[in-house]
Amino acid sequence: MIKIIESRKDFGSMNIGTISPVNLTEEDKKILARKYNIDIKELESYDIRHDKEDIFNLHRKNLGNAMGFDGNHMFMALQNDKKGSFFEITRDYVEANPEGWTDIPEDILVITSNLPKVVIGHPVADCPVVMMTDRRQKISVIGHCSADMIDRRLPTMIGEVLRSTYGSRAEDIYAYVSACVGDNWTYDQFPRWARDEHVWNRCISYGEDGKFHIRLRPAVLKQILAVGLSSNNIHFNMDNTDTNNDYYSHSVSEKNGRESSPKFGRHFAGIFFEDEDSDEITVQKGRGK
Repeated sequence: MIKIIESRKDFGSMNIGTISPVNLTEEDKKILARKYNIDIKELESYDIRHDKEDIFNLHRKNLGNAMGFDGNHMFMALQNDKKGSFFEITRDYVEANPEGWTDIPEDILVITSNLPKVVIGHPVADCPVVMMTDRRQKISVIGHCSADMIDRRLPTMIGEVLRSTYGSRAEDIYAYVSACVGDNWTYDQFPRWARDEHVWNRCISYGEDGKFHIRLRPAVLKQILAVGLSSNNIHFNMDNTDTNNDYYSHSVSEKNGRESSPKFGRHFAGIFFEDEDSDEITVQKGRGK
């Protein structure tokens, strides 16, 4: 079985840098209150910088336990290249990095079914994560598609990794796009990252409110279709991270006090193989409520 996961806020923030007193889970609060022998309410003004790594590791563990994988076996790409480079997670790599979460400089990650319960994904807050799986060969690829990376046509590059490198047929590929900011995302000025006119045609418009309205999903869809996929094999999580309080949102937190905002943080979107045999795909959002 191939499992796509989106943590939402259910397991706390999913990277060290965005863990703050405001977004601690109830379990986090109880552990820290005991450690420092203070009341839970005092944590709101407490310095937790030295506890962030332990808290993050707890979040990974809890996410893994709930979703059915080892929380140490999570890998993400730093995307330093920004030209569509990719890296395949292998058994040797996992064994050499048993704690996971390593600094992989490439843009796109690849995993195959011979590594069950090893997860590739990204911590995000508004940006879509594009995942594609060759169900016949049982190969999955993933990329964090910020607006800048969409402008660089990363969604198409993700598909081309499967088509060109692994010889995947378009009819065998299933694409999933995680929750992201919706059509209510606006800029006061035309965004500097929007350099490719073809990518953003009909996806950025000037509204009567004097703002530029940005639609990420149709921009991503155009690029996935360019790989040759049928629309029947493309699924979008239509949850809007801006308005849905089950998710963190960078744009909302930046407008509302950043670290003091309840929308400050990162949720995790990723994919893994539960076993080596089935080509069935399931999606679990949060604790499945």
